[in-house]
Amino acid sequence: MKKGVMRPGHVQIRVLDMDEAVKHYTDLMGLIETDRDDQGRVYLKAWTEVDKFSVVLREADEPGCDFMGFKVVDEAALVQLEKDLVDFGVDVEQVPEGDLKDCGRRVRFTVPSGHAFELYADKLYTGKWGINNVNPEAWPRGLDGMKPFGLITVCFTGLNWRRCTTSS
Repeated sequence: MKKGVMRPGHVQIRVLDMDEAVKHYTDLMGLIETDRDDQGRVYLKAWTEVDKFSVVLREADEPGCDFMGFKVVDEAALVQLEKDLVDFGVDVEQVPEGDLKDCGRRVRFTVPSGHAFELYADKLYTGKWGINNVNPEAWPRGLDGMKPFGLITVCFTGLNWRRCTTSS
């Protein structure tokens, strides 16, 4: 059965020192800073990603992950997946368009481990960074660090996984 989830889309990470975190994610990891917002968040992406961002850094008193988002094929799929979550008994939160800069509305839910996930259909398309569409080079020049291709996986850990994997 086709559900419409395309891929991991973004993750918002809490950092203790924004300047040091930006240096880490750009100079060492090789991500590209694409924007900042009025809340002080910094938006980053890998060079092959076509959407505006995949990593959002937010300065906070405690490190961690606020949420991870998955892109869905379109608004119809988002509506259906939200209905499926509600029908399954999951509480969902509506996050309005623009809460993340240049990202459409999102549907957020929390899983038993306490991790928050969200689904969205729209984000500003900016294209790949640093290469042309006609006769492109194999990769862009001038990138630092590891030069990742994109957000593929995020590893989540928790303290009480038994609660998440056993039925009551």
